[in-house]
Amino acid sequence: MDSYIYENADHRSFEWAELVFFLSDMEFLDREKITDWSRRFAQVTVAGPQARPAQLDAAVSWYQYDPEERQAFIWNTLITRANKEWVMFVEDDELIRFDEFPGNEAVHADRWVPSLILNNKERGLDQYYQMRLVHTGYSDLFDGGSLPDCTRYIRQNNINLSEKAMLIDRSSNPTARVDTDDELALQTFAPQLYLICGQRYFDEGKYVHAAAQYRQLLKKKKLLPFDRIGAVNGLAGCMAEQYKWQKALTLAQESIEAEPQQSLPYLIQFKIHELNKQWAKAYEMLKNYYDRFQLSSRANFDRSISEEETVLMLANIALKAGKKQEASGFFEKLFTLKKGEVDQTFLRRVLMLSIELSDHERSIYFFNRMFGEDQLQELDEGKADELNDFMTMFMQEGWYEYAASVYKKMYAFEPSNEEYKRRLIVALTKTNRMERARELIAEAG
Repeated sequence: MDSYIYENADHRSFEWAELVFFLSDMEFLDREKITDWSRRFAQVTVAGPQARPAQLDAAVSWYQYDPEERQAFIWNTLITRANKEWVMFVEDDELIRFDEFPGNEAVHADRWVPSLILNNKERGLDQYYQMRLVHTGYSDLFDGGSLPDCTRYIRQNNINLSEKAMLIDRSSNPTARVDTDDELALQTFAPQLYLICGQRYFDEGKYVHAAAQYRQLLKKKKLLPFDRIGAVNGLAGCMAEQYKWQKALTLAQESIEAEPQQSLPYLIQFKIHELNKQWAKAYEMLKNYYDRFQLSSRANFDRSISEEETVLMLANIALKAGKKQEASGFFEKLFTLKKGEVDQTFLRRVLMLSIELSDHERSIYFFNRMFGEDQLQELDEGKADELNDFMTMFMQEGWYEYAASVYKKMYAFEPSNEEYKRRLIVALTKTNRMERARELIAEAG
């Protein structure tokens, strides 16, 4: 994100909550961001591994922690120092979307709002759930080490979770610092740790090991709903990579039925159908995914692909499924997303499709993008042949008027070109401009 201040933030005051900004490294210290937060929350405390830096607002508290201390221990310590009933934890380069931040009326001691951390990647988005806005009524709320987790507390106290999460943007990987061996050595650790282990094995291509992690998590009785869905999705992905496609499809469908508002199971089913060349089914699943594209996921460790990549895939799969009209619409959508910055291959493809669909207006538009006014005067032989091919298609569609206008220009640019003259005569004849056609024929004589 370019700025931590969102245009649609309402700048309301959260006097009922305090904020703790945990720094794993002093490089993430952002005074401007801290100042903004201090205007929103009742109190801001920054927890850093070094002494308080100069020029930090006096109203901001500083807590210097021992780098050898576990993060969960530090967070529990800061909960005991809080004066308000609620504390919001953020860390490193995270940015709160305040337009999604709950009001005091949305939280209660027995109803908490989870946080959804959006980790933007070049090709898409990874999404991670964690409980960050917590009630201060318990001293040892967080279990774990570098992965603070309060699943045990939530389940033991029958705390309900809001379906609507607050959103946090983050550029760095939120699980990168987690030492899985260190966490597993603890008496109590986050169930989410199995998701981290599973994802790391999966990314390494160790699908059997990854599946074992997801199965281990699914044996746990006291899970948060988004963690359970994340494990099912992870297992489905492992089955798909091991070519156990029916098992993968079944697990993905079970995941969708349990929670439709997510991404990964749709993409898993799409990929399997695509590999099996079941184009109609592949298109249906990818379209289902895209229909939910703007919705936040309700599954932990969910992954989505970029809108541009999705739309391109939809266009290609729609063509293979024989859905030319839908394909054309997605190509045009992609053209809009790219703001017209597309290559000739793309333009050629969408122009061909527009002609096949007899879409006169769209065909003219994309023809003009391929053969602009300034390009018509400098066509090489290959490009001229391509222009003639497209004009033949135009005339086969009965679009003689436009063909006549194009060849009128081409003939003016190159009067010695007999091909342009012949085609212009045909177009003029078809548009009842017989006198001009006869003049051109006479010139030939």
